[in-house]
Amino acid sequence: MKSPTVLVIGGGVAGSACAIQLRTHDVDVTLVEKAEFPRPKVCGCCIGGAGIKTLRGLGKLSLPASTSDDTPLFRQIMMDAEAVNQWRASLGGHTIEVDLPSGIAISRESLDSTLIDAAKNAGCRVHMSCNARINEVTATKVQVTLQYTSSTEPQEFDLVVLATGLNSPGATAILPWKESPHGPFGVSWTAQCDQIAPHVIHMACDHDGYVGLVRLESGQVDVASALRSGSTAAQQGSPMERVHQILERSSFPKLQWSSPSKVMTTPPLRRTRVSGRGRLLAIGDASGYVEPFTGEGMTWGMQSGIAAANRIGLASMQTDQGSLATIGTQWDLDQQKLLRSKKRTCRVVTNALRSKWARKTIGSTLATFPKLAWPIVKRLS
Repeated sequence: MKSPTVLVIGGGVAGSACAIQLRTHDVDVTLVEKAEFPRPKVCGCCIGGAGIKTLRGLGKLSLPASTSDDTPLFRQIMMDAEAVNQWRASLGGHTIEVDLPSGIAISRESLDSTLIDAAKNAGCRVHMSCNARINEVTATKVQVTLQYTSSTEPQEFDLVVLATGLNSPGATAILPWKESPHGPFGVSWTAQCDQIAPHVIHMACDHDGYVGLVRLESGQVDVASALRSGSTAAQQGSPMERVHQILERSSFPKLQWSSPSKVMTTPPLRRTRVSGRGRLLAIGDASGYVEPFTGEGMTWGMQSGIAAANRIGLASMQTDQGSLATIGTQWDLDQQKLLRSKKRTCRVVTNALRSKWARKTIGSTLATFPKLAWPIVKRLS
């Protein structure tokens, strides 16, 4: 069977990971990204142990049994990143410190640029500043229009992978919501704050949401938060003001900030859609989202992209063309199983932290017995 042509729309961690992994199956890959890299993005910028293992195996047909054959891509990312080894939280008036088995902090400007360069080096055709519009998904092809800065071009592909993140215009008409967008929204920026220690994820939680802080490889601090949505919550101030209010109410010392970047926000975070239909697959945040807690989001995106690539690679080896025509339906089942338990864990944790009683009880318990947090840390890592 001839190798299928695949269009990956979106060059973030999910899309680039998918494209890189597809090349290990000798699949013909075109990747388009509407932005020019490097570019900032709302993100906690942390990757835990599971994410490090995922990066180590990226671009290989399977995860290696040992760590002795690290790829140049993995070595580059680890060299650029800042190690993270502790989670320090303000919860219910208590400060909790929990050691992390492994982790890194890395800006999206650095990580996304490195991954998309790796996709180019792997043989993908990469087009930046290019928008893709899906016109029709038929039994044999997916018809799209690629819009460049000064021209448009109709094309056909055997398969299309949506890695367009939370903002996926037009996707709902083809892949409807199972759980429509609702819940908290994301807020992020970078700034200078010398009081934030390196190698530590700082997190403050209260009734208005939670704020994560981590020092990046540049020395700046990434500020990422999930805040309550709705008109009543909005009356408490701007997103930046509300983040600072959470930090001021925390048990952390008063922080001094300088040189903040532009504040970025997201639409409501909680959502789940049908992840595939026919010759169309959605991966990463485009398929659904539950706000992560200690940096699981990028890991989930990469794992989703790699799993989709391996599913496509398996289908491309089969002689029956029908395996490609129905791959989206199979992927929807795969995606439901892939991260269900870990996302459920994060949903339970974040829901609990919105309860004043739970925050006080958990904070008091973990401040005295921090090792009780290990089962959840281990599960997420």
